[in-house]
Amino acid sequence: MGLLIIVPLLVSGYMVSIRHPFFFNRLHRFQGQLLYLQVARLGMVCLIVATILSAAILALSKQKLHVAGHEITTDYSRYLGDMLVRLDIANERNSALWVFLIQIGLSAMLLPFGWGAFYVSAKKKVLKLETDTQLNYLLSLEVLEGNPFRVLLRESIEQRAPCMFSLSDRKVYVGIVIFVGAPTESEGIDHAFTLLPILSGYRDKDTLEVTLDTHYTHAQLPQPIMLIQENVVSATRFDFTTWNTFQSRKNRKPRQSQFYQHRPARPMKATRACA
Repeated sequence: MGLLIIVPLLVSGYMVSIRHPFFFNRLHRFQGQLLYLQVARLGMVCLIVATILSAAILALSKQKLHVAGHEITTDYSRYLGDMLVRLDIANERNSALWVFLIQIGLSAMLLPFGWGAFYVSAKKKVLKLETDTQLNYLLSLEVLEGNPFRVLLRESIEQRAPCMFSLSDRKVYVGIVIFVGAPTESEGIDHAFTLLPILSGYRDKDTLEVTLDTHYTHAQLPQPIMLIQENVVSATRFDFTTWNTFQSRKNRKPRQSQFYQHRPARPMKATRACA
């Protein structure tokens, strides 16, 4: 009889983690014991809600319903209990408990579908969105938190701010992040991201000085490129004004020092010098 509680608890918790967009985008953060605790926590929520709903439905089914002067019996628990007794699954003393536990288990496993659908519809209504793709895009941005690199990617996507990324092979890209990878059950968004390039170049192998020698104009219609996050050595916001000022100072010719012509020293006699 305990399996009627344990199995629906674990199954419903896992189904919430898969069907609910909010919990699915954060599922990759839980591993090992944390994953079991997360599944058990969500399953317990479903089990409690299912218990309350089952008790309310059973209480309502005990009430007599009169339609057009005829009394209609809605007590389905007695019918199911008698069927369990005939199948030798339960006896007359605990047949009602078996019906109650079976209803709780089935309700708990059905709740994740309704919970996920309700969250999606409510979130789209609050944010005034039309498609599920827009909602998934915004939910993926909410996962971009926890470390400075994720925050930088999120600011570039939301504010259309250009950023500079230096790779391990000394390639340098300047552009706007337009997309990050969607999380899965086991992997998060820390794998790759898509960049719309504006400038690109390299770092000098000796001085590591940045040289941006390729400019992607609007006429060329640059194609987005995908960068692997583990290959990114450094990342920062890119300001064109600061870069142009730095380039102008670097290309400015150094001022030559001025030389002055001095008069030759006057000849002096040895006797006067000794005096």
